[in-house]
Amino acid sequence: MLAYGYEVEGSPEALADVREVMGMKNCWINWNNFNTGDLYWDGNGNGYKVEVNHEAKQVTLNEW
Repeated sequence: MLAYGYEVEGSPEALADVREVMGMKNCWINWNNFNTGDLYWDGNGNGYKVEVNHEAKQVTLNEW
């Protein structure tokens, strides 16, 4: 899925959370602030390990 200029792949639960955030008017995700090894936390408190390639604008969110 394309989210905020990055191609995002990974856990279906994480992708559902990203879709939810994209639907909010006052919220967004700045992928530039993420590094490989960081955790992305969804609205339910579940963490997902981030793998990011800023040059290729790709993010993978895997269950932690």
